[in-house]
Amino acid sequence: VRPRSRTRLRAIESDTARSAKQHAVDTDLEVPEWHSRSLIEDGRAFTETFPVRFDEVGPNKKTTMRTIASMLQECACNHAQGIWGRSQAMPADMKAQNLGWVCTRLHIVVDEYPAWGDMVEVRTWFDSQGKIAARRDWDMYYCTGDEEPNEQCASVGRATSQWVAFNIAKRKLARIPATVIPQFREQALKNTPVMGDDYDPDKLPDVREMSGAIAPTTQSVRRNDLDMNGHVNNVVYTEWLLEAVPHYMWNEFELTELVLEFREECGYGDLVDAVSANEKRVRTEFGQENAGVSMAHMLLRKSKGGSGDGAPTEVVRARTVWKARPRSPDLPAPAR
Repeated sequence: VRPRSRTRLRAIESDTARSAKQHAVDTDLEVPEWHSRSLIEDGRAFTETFPVRFDEVGPNKKTTMRTIASMLQECACNHAQGIWGRSQAMPADMKAQNLGWVCTRLHIVVDEYPAWGDMVEVRTWFDSQGKIAARRDWDMYYCTGDEEPNEQCASVGRATSQWVAFNIAKRKLARIPATVIPQFREQALKNTPVMGDDYDPDKLPDVREMSGAIAPTTQSVRRNDLDMNGHVNNVVYTEWLLEAVPHYMWNEFELTELVLEFREECGYGDLVDAVSANEKRVRTEFGQENAGVSMAHMLLRKSKGGSGDGAPTEVVRARTVWKARPRSPDLPAPAR
């Protein structure tokens, strides 16, 4: 439970109706104090609270999938700093051997998108999977901010991801150092898969082999797209994929799931095509048929130098799942 207190805040209002001169008045506003981050579960999990900011919502004043992905990424990185030290994303023994973590797969499920001003609490934890891989999970919820017992909380969603140890210099998979494994297991939260014990992800299709592919949109990698490693940030890939979704989809459906498989990197100046196609069938996270639709996606890098010569390189393969938006029977169907 987050500790709360009430703080006096001075607000400035202007009275232009009576005078051109601004008139300042003192106003008492109730501002809840919120707890930002902490280690929980005896240090085996991490929680962080994010306020939904103005630039993180769309025209409907709700967050987007990009915002959700950004919160997950930030919470995971801060968890790493909490256990391995400031500005450290891996144990010291891994850093000494020029090893790092690379996310190979991410699956996000959204129950409800928070609105501007909501406080979203994100919890994350990880578990080891053999000598080269790990699984990181998250769950998310938001609360009304009322004093107990009147506070109401709702699920935002959940996510799971796969990570592998990676030799940064050789650009290939590596084993987790033997000195790190005992420490890693002590910090892991065992046997708590957020998607359940029976989670068995579907294979993602190759859009190039599907009929009815939608004309691609092309993105040029900007400096603002790069992370501290000099490559395109994973959250940016989410933006590119969703930008290629036809406008009518956003009118008729709401995005509820996003699955990404990361296969290659992109650097500054690369040209990347986002290609999409509708799927005929979809399985939800619990293996049930969905009344909505799903789409398959790919990001294809045209060339390393941006010339577009040669066969494109597959960077990301993805799937989105959409549920039909409720619509009044008196309203006409949205135009496509």
